[in-house]
Amino acid sequence: MINRLFIPTVMLASLSLAACTQTPNAASNLAFSNNGNYIKVADEDEVYRDKLTYDIQAAGLSPKGQVNVWAEKLVNELVLQNDVLRPDQPLLITTPVMTSDLNVTNELALQLQQGLLTAFHAHEFNLVDLNVATNLRATEQGEFMLSRNWELLRTDLPVSHVLVSTMTLTPEGIVFNARVVNITNNRVLSAVQSFVTASSLSGYLQPSEIIESRDGLLYRHQKRGDSRYTVLGDKQ
Repeated sequence: MINRLFIPTVMLASLSLAACTQTPNAASNLAFSNNGNYIKVADEDEVYRDKLTYDIQAAGLSPKGQVNVWAEKLVNELVLQNDVLRPDQPLLITTPVMTSDLNVTNELALQLQQGLLTAFHAHEFNLVDLNVATNLRATEQGEFMLSRNWELLRTDLPVSHVLVSTMTLTPEGIVFNARVVNITNNRVLSAVQSFVTASSLSGYLQPSEIIESRDGLLYRHQKRGDSRYTVLGDKQ
């Protein structure tokens, strides 16, 4: 009788032990497939911890281009030079404009503006997005919330600090200047200056042609690239 009871008991204990050893690790629930490769989240000694350890290259941060890295470096220096602005004070990022004409911008400047906003947010600044409209617009092309039409935007934003910036195109690249300004008294709280060679922004800049049209006039140069660079997409 004892032997008959002993065998089922041993079998039950073995099954229970197997079930315990096969219990999925809590970290395994976060595993995923990346380009056909099975990526497992690292977990110390394969024991669940409150804080998991991630492999950034495997888990993935969104890829960054040249403009994004440039924006991060600009903001890093602006934060370093900042002497008054606190992270809890609202800050508005305006579009960079051309030094020669403060009413003119380009595709590169528009993209850089987005990068500056993201970089400031990484430093935990209190950012305000001016382009968020007061109402959602549902159309056949999609649902839109962003707008550059001032009639659709709020006019009562509680902002007293803005980032303004200018850029100049040269035969070697771009000269860029930016500063955080208190618009109540025009005091400059932080400033940065930067020069980027054209080769570092190959996807945005193109060298001048031998014959160049600028401001309604034709210019002839000895060879391609003698004049200042232009931003791809700009009207000549």
